[in-house]
Amino acid sequence: MSSPPPKSVALALSGNSNTPSLEGAEPGKRVGLNWLNSEGTRRLNQNALARLSKLLNQRPARNLESVRTIHHFACTGGTLVARGLQSQPNTLLLSEVDPLSTLQFKTQRSRFAPTDPILLARGALNPIDDTTAVEMFVASVTVLKDRMQQIGRHLILRDHAHSQFCTESDWTARPSLAHMLTDRVPLCSVLTVRHPVDSFLALDRNNWGHFSPFTLEEYSRRYLAFLSAYENVPIVRYERLVAEPDETMREVCQHLELSYNSDWKALISAVNMSGDSGRRGDKIAPRPRREYTEMLVRESQESASYSELCQLLEYDDKIRWPES
Repeated sequence: MSSPPPKSVALALSGNSNTPSLEGAEPGKRVGLNWLNSEGTRRLNQNALARLSKLLNQRPARNLESVRTIHHFACTGGTLVARGLQSQPNTLLLSEVDPLSTLQFKTQRSRFAPTDPILLARGALNPIDDTTAVEMFVASVTVLKDRMQQIGRHLILRDHAHSQFCTESDWTARPSLAHMLTDRVPLCSVLTVRHPVDSFLALDRNNWGHFSPFTLEEYSRRYLAFLSAYENVPIVRYERLVAEPDETMREVCQHLELSYNSDWKALISAVNMSGDSGRRGDKIAPRPRREYTEMLVRESQESASYSELCQLLEYDDKIRWPES
């Protein structure tokens, strides 16, 4: 006597109206594989197929994992935020991501990049165009995100917004990092900011004046364009992070739908990543503003974009005159 077919292909036939019926099969009997292959599939009742289709459509939708993205200007405390996020459970953070950046072509890094096909293809004698670079980037992010989802980890991309908004490149002629990924993968994002005077002074100190004229007005104009590109993204202030680190990092994790590790501050010293341009040390605390000149004070008083930027971010736009 042959054994019954697997449950996945055996249909118990009865008078129950909710049970699919097969013409030519004996009611109350399981349908054998041979009969199913030769006759059963051909004779499936159309009503049964309709009910099966309805059941399939009623299945819960697959919970697609989001790609988390964090966006900020250079010298705004982004590395501290990124190190804090990398210290959260089951995260993988890629620091300073921008497949369309041109800054690397001016450094030694661009000469040897055996694991970066995008960089190699863009630096070739007959380079690829931006559209191809973006397609390659999206494909790699999708593969990595899917793999992380399989093993229960969360992918975080730290944007290198400086490459788009604070160089000689035309920021309006290319997509932002989030725009590259929109409609391709689910996104969950947060934007972090710092008082523009502090970040502008730090840019100057690090010799990162990659745009001209290198003035507070021009910097503020570019900062406003950056904020406009991410106008619907939640904003977290660096000043609050250093004053209330636990509460603020918990808020960042909530925005990014991540579990919060209350011991993150004890772990950040072990997290190394690119982009650490700030003052060294693992102590999280407010620090005094760097030295500045009377010229910067006059610039702040005359700059319409700076005034608008401070109003938008709810910062005080008044700067004290430096002590003589």
